[in-house]
Amino acid sequence: MNKPDLVPGQTRMIAVLFLHPGCNMRCDFCVTDDCVDALSFDDALAAKDAIWARGIRNLVLGGGEPFAWKHDVVALAAKAKEAGFFVQVGTNGIAMPDNFEHIAAIDRYVLPLESMDERVHNAMRLYENRHHALILDRLAWLKRAGKSVTVSTLVTAENARALPDIARFLEEHRNGNGLVHAWHLYKFIPGGRGGAANAKRFAISDDDYRRVCGEVRRMGLGFTIYRRPDMYHSRSVDFFWYRDGVLQVGSETWVREAPNPTPSHGT
Repeated sequence: MNKPDLVPGQTRMIAVLFLHPGCNMRCDFCVTDDCVDALSFDDALAAKDAIWARGIRNLVLGGGEPFAWKHDVVALAAKAKEAGFFVQVGTNGIAMPDNFEHIAAIDRYVLPLESMDERVHNAMRLYENRHHALILDRLAWLKRAGKSVTVSTLVTAENARALPDIARFLEEHRNGNGLVHAWHLYKFIPGGRGGAANAKRFAISDDDYRRVCGEVRRMGLGFTIYRRPDMYHSRSVDFFWYRDGVLQVGSETWVREAPNPTPSHGT
């Protein structure tokens, strides 16, 4: 996992807790690696308490894929909700439980959408050639239930031209009473389980990435668009995981290993 480039002492509003490195997909662009421990339920509760002690009240349960974690993500979400957190789950959508849209302990889901062209999306998100239809179905259920969603798109050479179509779809979703909180545009990183091996296929230049992000930002959409040139760099997010049984915090780990970090330029 890339080390977050964070400024010491900077206040974080959101915590992302990596529950394990495992996933029920094997996407060619995957930037996750295996240096993250798989947490026990007690480890996850201890991490939750440590995050709360830091004054962070917005918790994202992530992975790998959180719904592929061998413990009960919904029970963990309930514990976090009881403690006072706003709880989000970042998921690929495959293993979401029955009645996922009505789970009171989960305030918001974060779902991926790489293109409105199912061929492009399914070539990036490898799941029985039907992941695109699955995501659209999940979004429809969330809209009917009035549940908030954040959508993430990994911007690569293969789908960069697809962003305006996704923007129009999300605006239609919002205009149809869907609760779109935000859209995150992540630049492809050539690392991890899949990204390093497929860098040539997916690589996009900084200039092209900024250009396509700028195009959709200028569309005047009714929700916030975040440009994420490095998914592990953020002014507002800190990252928590276990390694060798010890809780790691993104900012502190980075400061220990690189005492003169460069300030983040993510937005």
